[in-house]
Amino acid sequence: MSRFLCFSVLVLLAAVAVSSKPHEEFDKEHAAEVAEECKTETGATDEDVEHMMKHEPAESHESKCLRACMLKKFEIMNDEGKMSKEHALEMIKLISKGDADMEAAATDIVDKCEAIEVPEDHCDAAAAYEKCIVDHIHEHGLSLE
Repeated sequence: MSRFLCFSVLVLLAAVAVSSKPHEEFDKEHAAEVAEECKTETGATDEDVEHMMKHEPAESHESKCLRACMLKKFEIMNDEGKMSKEHALEMIKLISKGDADMEAAATDIVDKCEAIEVPEDHCDAAAAYEKCIVDHIHEHGLSLE
């Protein structure tokens, strides 16, 4: 699984709503732009963004909120702090570009992680989803690199 796909799954775990289908505009450059917006909105640092991009656990509440912001901007997390399975699966189909194995693994990960109980705090919920996704990526024998 490519690093970009893993980031995308973590950001499903992901385009500011400028069109009716924000996922159509998703690419690495756009994700970096949204990360900058979220950094400003949450008070996160450049280091927090770096940790997120390297799939390292969030060390501060601001870092967790950075992840929650990203998930919300990409409509992977809804206003209630829950994973939007529909949008996550839409993102996976876009990113997998027809790779059936990749799509199946990512769909399984979304199914499992969408079902977990998460804290009410949206920032903590984002960190819980991220941990679940990373754990299941490894379970599938996939790499974050």
